[in-house]
Amino acid sequence: MRRKKMFILVYCVLALIFALLSVWLIAYCYDSSAAFRSLFEGDGGAALGVVAQGSGFTSQTQALGRLSLYLFAAVNVLQCLVFFLGMTVLSFINRSADSIDVKLARLHNADIFLDLPLYVGLFGTVASFIVMNFNPQTSRLIAYSSTLFGIIISVFLRTTMLFPIKQHLVTEKAKLCGE
Repeated sequence: MRRKKMFILVYCVLALIFALLSVWLIAYCYDSSAAFRSLFEGDGGAALGVVAQGSGFTSQTQALGRLSLYLFAAVNVLQCLVFFLGMTVLSFINRSADSIDVKLARLHNADIFLDLPLYVGLFGTVASFIVMNFNPQTSRLIAYSSTLFGIIISVFLRTTMLFPIKQHLVTEKAKLCGE
């Protein structure tokens, strides 16, 4: 049990370091690349409200760009964290000393961890609709990317992690039953 707690602590520290590095890298790209920054600030002509009227165009656009950037970064960091969480849960179940039936039942209960990337993607899509009032170009980027990342991560976890584990357990159970 102590080894499991140590693994979880190391996982949390590594996940935090990864999250901080990801946010720093995205902020660095935003500050140093005009092309990357334009993804989040939009073209100005499509924006609504004060930005479209020209009043405070530069500062308003930059503020909305930063907001969009941090929303995009948060969704991507959450996607990575739930990906690592899903991998960790599946590996704990696979390496446990439980019987085959218990492992299969625990894998069935672990479906929520495989669906979390989809929920985070849905969160990113809904949050991007809020941003849409101010910056339509960026909100589409966030909505499409968060949904796409959620689908890809969920499918990846199910096909490369869950399926092989279940396949192995079903095969072992059939061998034990003499089929």
